[in-house]
Amino acid sequence: MAASRKKLLIVEDDSALRDSVRDRLSLEYEIYEAEDGEQAVSMCLDYRPDVILLDLLLPKLDGIKVLERIRSYPDPEIAKTHVVVLSNLWSQKDILQVEGLKVDQYFVKPHTKLDDVFAKINMICKDLPVEKPAS
Repeated sequence: MAASRKKLLIVEDDSALRDSVRDRLSLEYEIYEAEDGEQAVSMCLDYRPDVILLDLLLPKLDGIKVLERIRSYPDPEIAKTHVVVLSNLWSQKDILQVEGLKVDQYFVKPHTKLDDVFAKINMICKDLPVEKPAS
């Protein structure tokens, strides 16, 4: 039996970018999508993604607050979820604040090729343990 696909939660309010990421990665990953921060936290708890691709400028709850909630969650499986940030915020203050919340990578949208983001997600997932299917 084939190994189950890793779960990716795309948190992005720009539907065109969200669609582009989903279309590119949907064959390799089980994709979940959130367009605001509240949905992101809820979906993280419900679906327990292996990796979250997180924008910081989000409606309802910004990405930094999403990260704070995930990192402070009592279940270590959720608190240690891998997070790749893809954001328009690029001040040193923003980057340091987010890196303090233990993200795997911080990409700045205007200076990043999506292929680099995909390569980082693939690298993270390659190193994750394979789930054994329930018998």
